[in-house]
Amino acid sequence: MVREKHPPAHRGKYQRACSNCKRRKERCDGMLPCARCVYRNVVYECQPVVPKRRASSCAGNAQTAHSLETNVDAGSVGTTNPRQGVLNELDLQATNQWVDPCQDWAFGDSPTASMHGQMSRMLRDPLGKHMFIGDSANLSFLQSIRKLVECSIGQSSFTKDPLRYQMVEDTPVSRSSLLQANTRQLASTFTLEQATYLIRRYFLATSCVLDLFDEADLLEKLPAWLGNTSSAEMDMVTPIYYLVFAVGAQTCPEDKDELAETCFSHGRYFSFPEDPSISTVQAYALITMYLLNASRRNAAFMNLGTAVRAAYALGLHRKEISALFPPAEFKTRERLWRAIRILDLFMSASLGRPPSTSETRDTLAAENYSASTDLCAMFETILTEVYSKRMISLAALEKVSEHHRKWAACFHNGLAEDGIQPTDTLDGGLWPNIGLLHVKEAYYWTIMLLTRPFLVESVSSCITSANTTPMESARSPKTYGKTQVFVHACIDSAIRTLELLRILLDYDDIPKRLPFIVNSIFVSALVLGLAHFGDVDKVFPIQVHLKLAHRLLDMFPHDAIARRNATIVDYLMHACDVITEKRTELGRNRSSSFVEGMFGRIDEDQMPRRTIHQELTGQSGKHGTQKGSMAPSYHASHNQGQTKGTVFTGTELEDPEGRSEVADPYMEKCMMTQEEFEAALQLMSPTTLWFDSYDEAFPLFSTMGTGTRANLG
Repeated sequence: MVREKHPPAHRGKYQRACSNCKRRKERCDGMLPCARCVYRNVVYECQPVVPKRRASSCAGNAQTAHSLETNVDAGSVGTTNPRQGVLNELDLQATNQWVDPCQDWAFGDSPTASMHGQMSRMLRDPLGKHMFIGDSANLSFLQSIRKLVECSIGQSSFTKDPLRYQMVEDTPVSRSSLLQANTRQLASTFTLEQATYLIRRYFLATSCVLDLFDEADLLEKLPAWLGNTSSAEMDMVTPIYYLVFAVGAQTCPEDKDELAETCFSHGRYFSFPEDPSISTVQAYALITMYLLNASRRNAAFMNLGTAVRAAYALGLHRKEISALFPPAEFKTRERLWRAIRILDLFMSASLGRPPSTSETRDTLAAENYSASTDLCAMFETILTEVYSKRMISLAALEKVSEHHRKWAACFHNGLAEDGIQPTDTLDGGLWPNIGLLHVKEAYYWTIMLLTRPFLVESVSSCITSANTTPMESARSPKTYGKTQVFVHACIDSAIRTLELLRILLDYDDIPKRLPFIVNSIFVSALVLGLAHFGDVDKVFPIQVHLKLAHRLLDMFPHDAIARRNATIVDYLMHACDVITEKRTELGRNRSSSFVEGMFGRIDEDQMPRRTIHQELTGQSGKHGTQKGSMAPSYHASHNQGQTKGTVFTGTELEDPEGRSEVADPYMEKCMMTQEEFEAALQLMSPTTLWFDSYDEAFPLFSTMGTGTRANLG
C-alpha cells in the first residue's frame, strides 16, 4: 500500500531539525529552541545544524555561512511562538587549528583564535528583534570566553548565564511624545544657575568624546535664550540647549532622569529639519550621546547614521573643503567631524558593525595635530584591516604597531587641539580629568583589539594542552610561544587601563554615566578573566585587577549596561576561583605523590574534597562528582600501603572499596612511578647539614648579658 504523502507543514518530524534532536534521532518542531530541548532542559544545546564544508574553499565558506544565516533568521523571525524568548546564538562551529602568526592568519582558518567561526552572531534585543553583533563586539568576545571556560571547568554560572543570548538594552522611564514636547515651554522653567550647572556637567562628562562647542560660547548666549528672545539664531540653538541640558541632567549625581528625558524629547522635536546643516549634525550627535548614556545602543547607532549622512552632505569629511570657510567655521566643522568619528568608531568597535565613516586626512600631520583623530585612524585600520577581512597579517601588525609607537611619542602635542588639559585632575583636584582618561583608555583599547585573537589562541592552546596526555601534548605543535609578546601586550594593556581608571574611586560626584569608560573597564575585565585560564596569574596580578574592575563598574549603578557588566564580571571571578582551586589541588596532589613515594602513607587522605565548583553547582560527595555533572573529578586514588604511583589513562577507575572515580588528565602529569621517583633522587647532589652552624647562628633560646641579668636580680 502506498503511503499517503503529507505536506511539509503537517509532517511529524521537521525538515530542519536542531543539531541536538538530529543527533538523538528525535522528532523536532524546528523552533529555536525546540519543544524537545525545552522539555529536556537543554535549551543551550538547541542550535541549527551546520553543514560540513571544505576548508579549502573560502568562497564556498562565505556562501554557506550567508545562506545559513538567512535560513535561520527566516525560520526564527517569522514565528510568534513564546518559547522563542530563550535566545540562541547563531554561531558556526569549526575546527581547532592555528597557523604561524608570522604568516597571514584568517578567522575562518583559525576559529579557535577568534571563536567566532565564519558567521557572526544575531542576538535579540528586549523587543525580540534580531540585532547583528560582529567579530570585534564585546559580546562576541564574551561568548568566546564562555566556550573556553566551559572547556576548562565545565558548566558554571558564567557559562550558563540566562541572559547570554540577549543584548541588554534599557528603556526610558517615561517617554514624552513629540506633540507633548511642542506644547510645553520648558525653557522658562530653568533658572540661569540651574542651566549653567547642567552645561558644566555636560562638559565634564563629554570631554574629548563630544567636543562640539566652547563652554564660554554656550554660557554667553544662555541668558538671551532663557529670556525667550525670538531670533533666527536663538531658534537654531534651541535644540542644542535642550540636548545639552538632557546630557547634563543625565550624568549629574542627582536624580534628574525624568528632567533629562523631558529635555531630550524637546531637543529631538526641534532637530527634525528637512535639510542638513551644522546644527542638525550637532543635534544628532547629541542625540546619539544621550542614547548611549541611556544604554540604548541600537537607537544610538541608528541616529548616528543620520548624523553621518548629513556630515557627508556638508562635506565635513574633506578638510580641504572645510578650509574654504572662515577660521571660526573651519574650527567648528573640524571638531564636529572629529566628534562624529569618535562616536562612529566607538560604536563600530564595541558592536562589531562596519564603520560608517572613513578618514581622508593625514592624521599624523604636525599642523593641527589631534590625538583623538589619530586614535580614530588606528581604530579604523584595526577594524578594516583585521576584523572586516577576518585575518591578521604581518603587514597589518607592523602597520598598526608602528602607528601606536608614533602616537605614544607625540600624543601630548595633540591634547590642546582636542581641548584636553595634560594634568590628571581639574580645578585644583576638584574633578578627575575625564578627557585625558578617555584618550588614554582608548589607546589601550586599540592594543587589546589588535592582540585579542592571540590571547584567545594562547589560552585555547593552554586548555587543550591541559586536557591532553603528555604524549599527545608533546606531539602537538607549540606555535603559541611565537605570539607571546602579543599576549602579554593584551594583558598589560588591560591592567594599565584599570590602573588608569583607579583615580575614579577617589571621587564621589563623578558623572554617573560614562559609557566609554564603562566599556573599557568591561573589556579589560574580560581580557584578564580569559588570561587567568591561560595560567599567567603568576606573571600578572590578575585577581587583584579583576576585583578592581568590579569595584569600578559598581560605581555606575544607574547605567543598565554597567550593572549587567558587573554581573558578568562577578560570574567570571567565580569561574577564576574554580580554576585556581583546580590548579591548587593539582599541585597538592603532586606534592602528595612525592611525599608518599619517599615516606609512604599509613592513612587515607582525610583532606576535604568539596571544591568551589561543587559549592556553586550544588554537588556533594567525598569521592567524585554526582552523576550528570559536567565537571570532572580531580582526585587520585591512593591504596593503603601502596608504594608504586598510579598513572591514570583518562578512564574510569575503581578503588578497593568499589567507588568509581573519573581519572583526570591533569593527574597524569603529576603522578610518577617509583622508578621515575628514584631516578629523580639520583639527580640530586649530596648535601650535608651541619647542626653546629645552626647552633651558632640561630640559638634556640634568647641570650642575655651578665649586666642585664644583674639588673634583673
